[in-house]
Amino acid sequence: MGPTVGYIGVGRVGKPIAANILKAGFPLTVYDIQEAPLRELAALGARVVSSPREVAENAEIVQLSVVDDDQVRQVLHGDDGILAGAKAGSIIAIHSTIHPDTAVEIGAIAAQHGIGVLDAPISGGVEGAESGSLLYMVGGDKALLDRCMPVFSAAGTTIVHLGPLGAGATMRIVHHVILGLNRLAADEGMRLAERLGLDLAQVQIAMHGGEGQSNVTDRYLEKYQTMPTYGLCRIAGMAISLANSHGAALPALALFQQLYQPAPGEH
Repeated sequence: MGPTVGYIGVGRVGKPIAANILKAGFPLTVYDIQEAPLRELAALGARVVSSPREVAENAEIVQLSVVDDDQVRQVLHGDDGILAGAKAGSIIAIHSTIHPDTAVEIGAIAAQHGIGVLDAPISGGVEGAESGSLLYMVGGDKALLDRCMPVFSAAGTTIVHLGPLGAGATMRIVHHVILGLNRLAADEGMRLAERLGLDLAQVQIAMHGGEGQSNVTDRYLEKYQTMPTYGLCRIAGMAISLANSHGAALPALALFQQLYQPAPGEH
């Protein structure tokens, strides 16, 4: 039997990842504030508990898929937090999109308890989670990743170790810089094609065979044309802040953020 696993945050992406972990035969304990996905996972054999602390008490590897830095901190700290229940030698793997500095901060706190941390954001969305074809971008001690590799492999096909703690979060930001600018390019190109009378389905096929091909243009009509931009804009803000602090310029990303920033409350 492999390591015992915990999963906190079994929403649209976390739930299928958890389901694949169960299918791979790992004992799994889960927690979320939503009851419906917990019932579904319980039917597949997961153990459902009522707090992050209980997850940590029952798991050697605790995985997090919550929204942002603040939520990661919330599930870590307090009487019902992960750190209150985790045993020395266990590992916390953070799949949420967080600032690299947050990953380093959490790693230092966890180390005081003898707990390892990986920042391991993922890419591939719901489809990748369901098919088990996610990308894991991992920062932290390679020995910790080696221990987690069988669990990550249950839901991912590409698992890349990028360096020390914070490197996974940095890669996630870099990934979204390129994704955001691809989205901007595809939107402008497709709008021009439509205005000039071209069939957008045929444009998408033609783009696949040319040098302007990208995942965004390949799936523009099916996915990216209507995909919300709130998440991209949040990460764009982190990228611009990091770029400014390191003397880099991201003028095209600043334009993306200006053009796509959602109205207040429009998430």
